[in-house]
Amino acid sequence: MKLCYNKMLYSLSSALDRVEMEHYELCSFHSKRIAYYSYLMGKALHLKQHELTNLTNMAFLHDNGLTEFYKRKYNSYEEYCQIHCLAGERNIIHVPFYEDVKNVILYHHESIDGSGPFGKKGDDIPLFSQIIHICDWSDLRYHFHDMDELKYKTMIEDIKKHIDKEFNSIIVHAFEEAITYDVIVESQKQRIDHVLKSLLVEDLRDIQSPEVMSICHLFTSIVDSKSPTTRAHSIGVARRAVVMGMHYRYDKEKISKLFFAGAMHDIGKLLVSRDILEKPDQLTDSEFIEMKSHAYHTYEILKQMDLEDVAHWASYHHEKLDGSGYPFGLTAEHLDFEDRLLACCDIYQALVEERPYKKGYTHNEAIHIMKDMVDKGQIEETIVNDMDIVFDHYDHYLKESS
Repeated sequence: MKLCYNKMLYSLSSALDRVEMEHYELCSFHSKRIAYYSYLMGKALHLKQHELTNLTNMAFLHDNGLTEFYKRKYNSYEEYCQIHCLAGERNIIHVPFYEDVKNVILYHHESIDGSGPFGKKGDDIPLFSQIIHICDWSDLRYHFHDMDELKYKTMIEDIKKHIDKEFNSIIVHAFEEAITYDVIVESQKQRIDHVLKSLLVEDLRDIQSPEVMSICHLFTSIVDSKSPTTRAHSIGVARRAVVMGMHYRYDKEKISKLFFAGAMHDIGKLLVSRDILEKPDQLTDSEFIEMKSHAYHTYEILKQMDLEDVAHWASYHHEKLDGSGYPFGLTAEHLDFEDRLLACCDIYQALVEERPYKKGYTHNEAIHIMKDMVDKGQIEETIVNDMDIVFDHYDHYLKESS
């Protein structure tokens, strides 16, 4: 299975934009703006290509820990920064290139004089953190997306006032050299996502199971932080899919793809309001429409990674054979076996796991409910019958797959 790390993180940043908009009064594409301007600063500082790639990837993910911090009380801005920086660093521990970017996200709010949330100062703050910090600081205060020339001049004057406080002089000089007003205007005209995409280096790699697991943990940690009532759901679906893939004697590559699709199937929930995801009462019609949109968003995110089969395996998990599902209302003729398999794994996992509003069903209870859905022409009978055998008698597959 081939996956481009840069496209993966670029795609995820689209989802993280919505998370950031729930926390800050920002136009979308904030993470992409920070990635683009960080890249330009890295060029000005003569970073090597692999360093530019790692810097851009971390800029994409700099606020991935914000999902941890929804409607949570904090005593100070420093505590707020500590919480989401710690969460963000914990999430990226799973990426294969972590050792090259260790502490970058953890310290991206640090001030050069040591007055930041963790008290780091000077060279104790990673260079990548310093670059991301000045770009993030500037966008939060001056908003690159609608910046005019007067606002730009005011921003530069303000940044210079913070030399030896927030930033060192080298970082400020690199910012002023790289992020000119003309650069900002040009990126406004072309849309920042299009400008940035042209800079991404194609970084295709053959990914074996341990790396797939690492990447999936990054995604699922972020998704499950936003929807804690289903904290173990994504990995549960992924493991069920692997077990069934083993039962059907699929090859290792296809099993890896099944795991990825299972783990990613709810990634679109990042684009759904947390209030809707966590609402304890029945959803209104409009809220239910937004909730259902998560499957479509999953498709759009995964399609950007050039994972067409994985994209539809993952995003069709609410489709039904009789056309009553969503988001596309597909019927049996448009749903392949793996589409149907992921849908059944999602249903089974949702039934057997405990939720705040229900206890988990037993295996027999879950299968009974699913057979009723078979009788209604909604899901695949063969798969349900196979699940009845596999999940009742072959639990060692689950241990093996984990």
